[in-house]
Amino acid sequence: MDSHPAAPLRLPSPAVQRALAACVGIALAAVTAATGGAPGFLERSLYDQTVSRLLPAIPPSADLVLVEVDDRALATLGERWPLSRATWARVFQALAAHRPAAVAVDVVFDQPGARDALELGEEVLDALQRLGLLEQPAGAELAADLETRLRARDGDARLAEALSEGHGVILGAAALTEDMPVMQPLEDGALHSPLALPARELKLQARAVAGSIAPLRLAARGSGTLNMLVDGDGVIRRYPYAVGVGDQSWPSLALATALHLMPERAESLRALAAVDHGAPLMRLPAPDWLPRVSLADVLHAAPRSAGLELALRGKTLFVGVTATGLHGQSTLPGQVAVPGVEIHAFALDNLRAGRVMRSMGIVALMGVLETTAVLAAFALLCRRARTLGAVLRWAAALGAAHAALGAGLAAEAGWVIPLVPAWVGLALMLLVDMASRAEDLRRQRGALRRLFIRYPQSAVEPPPRTGAMRQD
Repeated sequence: MDSHPAAPLRLPSPAVQRALAACVGIALAAVTAATGGAPGFLERSLYDQTVSRLLPAIPPSADLVLVEVDDRALATLGERWPLSRATWARVFQALAAHRPAAVAVDVVFDQPGARDALELGEEVLDALQRLGLLEQPAGAELAADLETRLRARDGDARLAEALSEGHGVILGAAALTEDMPVMQPLEDGALHSPLALPARELKLQARAVAGSIAPLRLAARGSGTLNMLVDGDGVIRRYPYAVGVGDQSWPSLALATALHLMPERAESLRALAAVDHGAPLMRLPAPDWLPRVSLADVLHAAPRSAGLELALRGKTLFVGVTATGLHGQSTLPGQVAVPGVEIHAFALDNLRAGRVMRSMGIVALMGVLETTAVLAAFALLCRRARTLGAVLRWAAALGAAHAALGAGLAAEAGWVIPLVPAWVGLALMLLVDMASRAEDLRRQRGALRRLFIRYPQSAVEPPPRTGAMRQD
């Protein structure tokens, strides 16, 4: 049998290879859009280290104040966390004296206070009444003194009174997900009116919502969930302004506070909170942008302290724990760790100023289309460019224009489009073009070499001179 050598494997044409490389970049952009928008696949480090730092920072706020349960407050009070209900009642009474605009509380009072002494006192009162001793002066005096002591010990009742006397106290609540411990869930309407948002489309979904005990919840002006979205690397880049529970949607602490402060903007606030399935990217503040007041100063300052009056009157107060080892440490882009209560504060500032950043939905689609346009333009220019230097210049120009467009959209419109997929596509197409040009050069050199081997004399001897006559 005759044996024939195998035919060499022929690669696709350079145009086909460039199209395949462009498809890789477009596919990466599509994956980013399908998995939640930028910063997504290959985008997180770029967003953390570059985009979030180059954007204009939120300026220091003049009307948001963090009232913190810090180490000094615990040492001054002589208590361990959690604080007693009597102490919390004093806190809200002291805050109400300075007439703040609102008080948002990053604490869930989900369990009633101690009832042993109260139940014993109530049994004693029932016994006095059953024995007829209340009709005697000594028995009536004893019952009055006992009721006074019971009221002083009823921390839940005193705290409910303090909340009802306050100016817009918004309590925290917890959206119960599968990984959270079982708490007493609330019934529909327990957080006041639910939001008119599509609950099934919200990014944060929960099986139930648990809040403070009923007397405290009814005494407050509203409640809001404290949950946040944590990415796989442990960084919080999105703030969920709403959580979906079945067919109902419930506000976050930031949104509930905003609705209380600005009821005239309720519709626009809800519309803005629904961006990116209710969880837009956060615009980070400048360092130390939030004024802080220790709980120790609130409780132990003079009743008419001028300093506290200037710091608290008319302000929106966020109350939370920042003591060492007690608060929920949250990591922001750039590996910046802050207490969770501070995230709620600047999420409110993002919302009321319209600084929320979009990366899903129409923005993600526009990112895919923009990546496609960049790679298609480069493919067309590669076909027309005569030299490798021209191809390199076009790749650099398109990559820079892509980055400038992304930065401009983020800074002006608050749109975060994927950047890495277009750069990956440009790099692959550039490699394809360089490889095809190198292959063309190799083939030309091979053809010249074969020409020299086949026609050595004619290839090296100069042609005869025309018009010249030989003289004998």
